[in-house]
Amino acid sequence: MRKPLRLAIVSYGLPVVGQKRGGIERAAHTLAEGLARRGHQVAVFTHDPRPDDATYMVRCLPWKSFVSTWLGRRVTMGYLGNILNLLPDYRGFDAVVMNGDSLFAPLIGRPVLRILHGSALGEARSATSILRAALQTGVYVQELLSALFQRGVVAGSENSKRFNPFAQHVVPYGVDDAIFHPRSSARSPEPSIVFVGSMDGRKRGQFLLDGFLGKIRRRHPSCTLTIVGANGPAHPGVSYLTGIADAQLAALYQRSWVYASPSTYEGFGLPYLEAMACGTPVVATANPGSAEVLEGGDYGLMPPDSSFASTLSDLLADEGRRAAMQTAGLKRAQEYSLSRMLDGYEQILVELTGVHADAVASV
Repeated sequence: MRKPLRLAIVSYGLPVVGQKRGGIERAAHTLAEGLARRGHQVAVFTHDPRPDDATYMVRCLPWKSFVSTWLGRRVTMGYLGNILNLLPDYRGFDAVVMNGDSLFAPLIGRPVLRILHGSALGEARSATSILRAALQTGVYVQELLSALFQRGVVAGSENSKRFNPFAQHVVPYGVDDAIFHPRSSARSPEPSIVFVGSMDGRKRGQFLLDGFLGKIRRRHPSCTLTIVGANGPAHPGVSYLTGIADAQLAALYQRSWVYASPSTYEGFGLPYLEAMACGTPVVATANPGSAEVLEGGDYGLMPPDSSFASTLSDLLADEGRRAAMQTAGLKRAQEYSLSRMLDGYEQILVELTGVHADAVASV
């Protein structure tokens, strides 16, 4: 059995039921929970409370009231966060895992593992405002410098590694098959689509909604669209869910005929894998994350914007094609297990801390 490590994980947020959170918060929770269940002593420094089902500890990250403001959030994440993340007391921990803003991490005096969940350059290229593009370009420079001068930088995907060639490791995300798995009896009787993301920005939920109302709903009058994100405008057949637990998200994948994502940029695109693990075909726009997970369209459809809605509509009408995509998607999702992801992080942490150990039990 591997000697337990004492790990501090820094994440501004964690999943909170009923509140909108992003993929990084979910990824931080999944990693912390997975490592804690393997016997490591894990404390997450965050501004959010500990999730009810979490087995790890939570400690308060400073500056919560400031970071919670509109301005504070924008100047902290990517910039002042490099100072904020130095403030907690990390004494007593074998290593610190940072989910961002690690430019000054060597000053901590502890081994640091920095996770690149995507690339700020990719974010900049897909930005819908000049200000965001400029801010993300500055963050990208910091990502390059962090990876150049720190030895524990991990890219969460191969394409993130291509954006930052100085990153030393690649550990792809993993899917927990105890939660995300097929359940054919749960499939809705009517055509159904699920989408995870925001209505604006690179996720382009509004683009999907427009296509649903303008084309898909006309051909399939009983079709429903469930948007997992912030509430939006009311329309027939459209529902919104905010801040749901993974079990509820899995149930949505299991009941839906198709998962749709018109995002212009993803560092990896975990929802693609989660949907496929639940036996749900994926239709996505081409971006670095979708190209990597779907392998250029082998495991999902990646139509251009001009035919995105019509491709979705055709797939809803083609049961045979959906069945074939389900089989291929399940096979693909099995390549990205949570156990494999945790193995990768444990191995890197062992190398960083110098802790030697025997084989580790899988989750």
